[in-house]
Amino acid sequence: MITLEQVDQLRKRTNCSYEEAKVLLEKHNGNVLDAIVEFEKSKGKRSFGYDDKSWKKQSGDFFKSIWEMIQKGFENNVVIEDRNGILINLPVNIMILLIIIIPPVTIPILLLLMVLGYKISIRKQKGEEIDLTSMMHDMAGKFKGNNHCEHHNGCSDESVVSEEDNDDYNHLTIE
Repeated sequence: MITLEQVDQLRKRTNCSYEEAKVLLEKHNGNVLDAIVEFEKSKGKRSFGYDDKSWKKQSGDFFKSIWEMIQKGFENNVVIEDRNGILINLPVNIMILLIIIIPPVTIPILLLLMVLGYKISIRKQKGEEIDLTSMMHDMAGKFKGNNHCEHHNGCSDESVVSEEDNDDYNHLTIE
């Protein structure tokens, strides 16, 4: 029979839980020394509270979600267009890489294109368009203290969120 003193002694020496102490002592018929030795051997296998199977599952889920994000980045496109047509049509991942690798070139070019009136949009594969221009006008109005585009009153029709289906892509637009 296992006593509370044995459990306390094992817990004091190993800093394990009551449940772990009870299981170890029952397995070793109350022998505290054998329980301590087994606990120390098994402690290396259960680092940070994770066993190998849960760690592999969690890391597999993480890499799976990263892979899905990469795939979505290649399915969605950054489109830069003017009134005459599309100038640039790149996957989102490529645009992100350009912004990360050469930001002193990419960011000013994108800002210049926006100032010159080019339409920058992110097209998704399923029929919804989100216009970032109206969002930018709303944010700029809040910073200035006057929200001139509140509820899309006073804004041009181009800056309103549109849900038109265009080539089975959603549009996320910055003008």
